[in-house]
Amino acid sequence: MPLTQTSKPRRTRLAPEERSQLILDAAAQIVVNEGVSAVNMDRLGRDAGISKALVYNYYPNRSELLRALLLREVRMYQGQQLTAAESAPDVHSLIRITTRAYLDHIAVKGVLIERLMNEPSIAEGMGEMERQGRARTVEYFAIKLKEGLSMPIELARMMTELGMGLTGAGGAYLDRTGCNIDLLEDMIVSMLMSNFAAVEKDYTKWRKVETAGLSAG
Repeated sequence: MPLTQTSKPRRTRLAPEERSQLILDAAAQIVVNEGVSAVNMDRLGRDAGISKALVYNYYPNRSELLRALLLREVRMYQGQQLTAAESAPDVHSLIRITTRAYLDHIAVKGVLIERLMNEPSIAEGMGEMERQGRARTVEYFAIKLKEGLSMPIELARMMTELGMGLTGAGGAYLDRTGCNIDLLEDMIVSMLMSNFAAVEKDYTKWRKVETAGLSAG
């Protein structure tokens, strides 16, 4: 009976971008399960099924790799939120859809991003990008509020900033307590819409006070 030669399993050849994302996926899993300190190039090579040398071909050092991971997660969330916002037909839908998108993001990726942001060497340089991203978000929502609630853009910007603060507090609460996400979503949306309605109602009164103050000056 002829002997059969045992063939080695063929390694799948991935495109460079796919390989890069595979490495980042492995890093993300380690950060979530064991913390940032557990990430090293040897471990990443083993978990991603590639050599340590190949990991270095994509990322010259550990800090660059983890910064790339953080950047990927931030950009991914920003893209998801914009996509969610564009599907909203009115202000109420806009608030509900984007609030849920944010809470879902925190539920899935909150631990990962928090741990990465808490490392100064990783978060370095992300501050400016975060500020720019927030400014774009504020302007986008302010324009939507201005159109949907018929208010000046300056007031809409103020309301957007305050609303983002409330939503951020909700995300922090979810991350800390693991509370019922559906209930939290309803609560945040109810609080925001009630505040918007109150501002619409009181805006005329505020304008009178402001005008009187300017006249007195």
